Amino acid sequence: MDIEDLRKFIVVAQHENLNKASMHLSVTTGALSKVVKRIEQKLESQLFDRVGKHIRLNQRGNKFLLYATHLVHEADQALSEFRGNTALYNITVSGPSLLLQYYLPTLLAKPSSVRDRFHVNINACWEGKALESVSRGGSDVAIATSFAMEEREQDPSLHRVSLGSSTYVVVAAKNHPAVAEAKNGTLTSQSLYAYAFACPDVSPFCGIKRGIGSDGWRDDKVPRSIHYRCNDFGTLLSIVRQGLALAYVPNFIAKSHDLTCVSVSDYDFCHEEHFELIYKPSMASGWLNRFVDSVTSVI
Repeated sequence: MDIEDLRKFIVVAQHENLNKASMHLSVTTGALSKVVKRIEQKLESQLFDRVGKHIRLNQRGNKFLLYATHLVHEADQALSEFRGNTALYNITVSGPSLLLQYYLPTLLAKPSSVRDRFHVNINACWEGKALESVSRGGSDVAIATSFAMEEREQDPSLHRVSLGSSTYVVVAAKNHPAVAEAKNGTLTSQSLYAYAFACPDVSPFCGIKRGIGSDGWRDDKVPRSIHYRCNDFGTLLSIVRQGLALAYVPNFIAKSHDLTCVSVSDYDFCHEEHFELIYKPSMASGWLNRFVDSVTSVI
């Protein structure tokens, strides 16, 4: 079975729309339709259900998609193993925007011999979608929390490399009154309640509501005065930088946005997130395995 046909089939399966797939691949819809028919004839199975003008991957199609992504993945890695170190490769990295912003500069910084061989496509999305994209061959690697992998059904095809962790801290703009009030950088929970908080509507990593503020703070134990709820994390940070509110964020956010950390003396809980690089390894020692090895060497 032709690898290029399988590659096109995967794109059609991802879009479930011949027009969108044809624009993505820069080929005609007629050519893609012939590819699908050719594969279906070879398998003697219908892979898509035709619903009016639309197509939907059926049960057999979903099963074959797993085989197709595996075959294309292994073919790409085998080719790169024998083509040597001079070839250029496209790598698609998916994950939540916050994690991509923080980790990509480190992952792609060195060694330059690895960095210079890749054209990087960045796909910012919720981590569940990122993991699904790697599983289905739409992305080569994903950056996600370990929580996302633990919530996902066991998928032995996906491997994980620890990138590190981040504890959450209360942050404020340098000119915020809470910074002036805090003695040695510490407030009591009673004092903290006097100040407005900005909280995300949903987790900035998975897009799902986690608790009252979706930021890991134990509001059931130590309540806050939540004045702002944001469905965009950039807007939340803007509110904090302007001195309008405090927020509870990963410590790397505090560093990257030059915010001041404020400790709470009688808050005995610590929220922590662990981050991982997720990928689908290959039997061949192709570019992906070499890329993961290079990542492991710099984290």
